[in-house]
Amino acid sequence: MASRGVVNSLGVITTDEYTTVAGSEFHNSVVLVGNKHLHGLPDYSHRKPSRIYIKMNQGVFREMRVYGSDGRAELEIGYHPEMKLTGNRHEKVLHFHSFGPNLEHFEAQKMTKEVYEKYKLYLNHWGINWYE
Repeated sequence: MASRGVVNSLGVITTDEYTTVAGSEFHNSVVLVGNKHLHGLPDYSHRKPSRIYIKMNQGVFREMRVYGSDGRAELEIGYHPEMKLTGNRHEKVLHFHSFGPNLEHFEAQKMTKEVYEKYKLYLNHWGINWYE
């Protein structure tokens, strides 16, 4: 499963499925775009641990994924339709998903003050502001 990356003999996660958008570096975050029409974000940080990758759709923030010191995905914050939260596939909602130890992607939860405050610097930079 190449989309999950490959751990090489040096313990580095590698993939050729994504390209970093030039000039998008911001406080250990960077915008990735999928190569060959791929659209998801990797389950592992393939260059640096404790990294944040951002996915944009047509120049607008869609989601960001936060990676731990082991390079595994820990949290994903999205601003896009989430049917289980809004009841439709059209209304955007700020929400987050956590990940389990085996990269399980847990159900979406509406944004909380605690999560927003922790990642507000990044969200505001990418044009997302949230008020309770």
